Amino acid sequence: MLPKSARAFKKEEHFASLRDESKNLGKAVSFLCSSPEVNDLAKKYKFDVLLARSSAPRKSVSHRTNVPHQAPKETGSINVVNQIEDFYAEPATSNDSISTTSTPEESSDDLDFEDSTNNRRFDDVFVPEVENQHNVKVSGAREKAIPVEVNQRNYGNDRPRRSVHRIGLIVISFAAIIVLGVVVFITTGKAQIVIKPADQPLDLRMTVSASDNTSAVSLTGMAIPGQLFNIQKTVSQDFTATGHVDVAQKARGTITVYNELSVDQPLVATTRFESADNHIFHTLTSIVVPAGKISNGKFIPGKKDVQIIADKAGSEYNVPVGSFTIPAFKEQGATEKYQKVYGQLTTPILNGTSGQSTVVTETDLNSAKQTLTAQLTTNIQDELKAQIDGLKIINNSQVVIDSPVSTSLADAKATTFKVNLSGSLKTVGFKESDLNTLISQYVDIQKNVTVLPEKLTLVYEDIIWNDNKKALSFTVHITGPGYTKIDSEKIISDLLGKNDADMKAYLSAISGISSARVSLSPFWVRSIPSNKDKVQVDISY
Repeated sequence: MLPKSARAFKKEEHFASLRDESKNLGKAVSFLCSSPEVNDLAKKYKFDVLLARSSAPRKSVSHRTNVPHQAPKETGSINVVNQIEDFYAEPATSNDSISTTSTPEESSDDLDFEDSTNNRRFDDVFVPEVENQHNVKVSGAREKAIPVEVNQRNYGNDRPRRSVHRIGLIVISFAAIIVLGVVVFITTGKAQIVIKPADQPLDLRMTVSASDNTSAVSLTGMAIPGQLFNIQKTVSQDFTATGHVDVAQKARGTITVYNELSVDQPLVATTRFESADNHIFHTLTSIVVPAGKISNGKFIPGKKDVQIIADKAGSEYNVPVGSFTIPAFKEQGATEKYQKVYGQLTTPILNGTSGQSTVVTETDLNSAKQTLTAQLTTNIQDELKAQIDGLKIINNSQVVIDSPVSTSLADAKATTFKVNLSGSLKTVGFKESDLNTLISQYVDIQKNVTVLPEKLTLVYEDIIWNDNKKALSFTVHITGPGYTKIDSEKIISDLLGKNDADMKAYLSAISGISSARVSLSPFWVRSIPSNKDKVQVDISY
């Protein structure tokens, strides 16, 4: 029997499931419900539908006592074989009974059921024995209902074996869940201990040597391994002279004196030669021009080179190539000598000047040296950077100038001048990790503390290249915090199994700890696990 308001069998698939299950179990199912929709679906799926057509009072059967109550004679009742309890409905009220009222006269004929909260499944449907069943004919005419007896003897004991098996499985599953929960409760505990050690400021200096002759970090030798670099470069550039001076300079040059006479011709110093444009030059030394001679039937004049200087200063004495005569022979009337002893200029004379002239100053030289030194240093540093492959270089600016600018160019008369500059850099590159290892070992010996390289400030001082040892020596000025050493393994071992109060007392007693935080998980854990693999100590610096 189904109450009209029951939420079970509101969907068609519920009837399909009940039909399949009843076929599997060999059960017959009948429906008694006041809902037309439920009755229609029950008929659709070939279930028996029991309907009460009389509004008169009816008999009722107590499901607990199995004793029928005597009702008035005019009353007809239909008793349900067994209740198909509402699997989806809420449990019944506190009296564990569900009543169905169709008319005011029937309001007192409540049907009394077993506990509606027990085993709400389709296989609880009870099929009566054949001799206790009555066929009920349903017609559209109004007729009296035929009473059907209900066998309640085995209501609580005649469940199928399959239900018993399922109950056993549920019990076993529930027990397994409890055991699993206990195991999880015991084994899943974890502890994380975050310790912040006490710190102290450091201010130390250590002298280190880096060389490619060192194979490993050595605290005794205060040495670290390194790689030797020797970079050499040359730069060259033209510069503009900026100096100006007042000058009066005589033009000078070299001429070749020819002698077509048959005898040698001596010429004393300061002998005058006259150019084609009538400018007078004097010889700087005395010479003897050899006589001419015949060679292979051809006359060859004698010749001699001699330097000459202009009679006066000035650019007007800058003369082109050409012939020179000796005015003294003309003045003496020695016509043959005047014609056969003469000079020839093969290179123009251009250095005669007077007035203001541009010259190279010492300032020009210093400026050129600074420019080329910066360029040379950059070129060497770029070359070094391409070779070091991540190594630390601390003296890359110590470029040695191999060919300094000569000061002999100073005061030279020129509008431009060219300077060449060469330089080199010899150094040793090293790994910062090697230096940090040496610093950690040194601080450990000196202060018995732990350091973190990233929290230290290092200043390199007294950087010296030793060309004989091919080594770089320097002083490291170390500042920053040092931290008290923490023995994590001992702390884990000592805290295993301790509760909250014990662990606080233990950590508070360690003088090197500035602060500590213990995190236990899951939420039910109240002590440090006894398994050290479940305990983690993190140091927070």
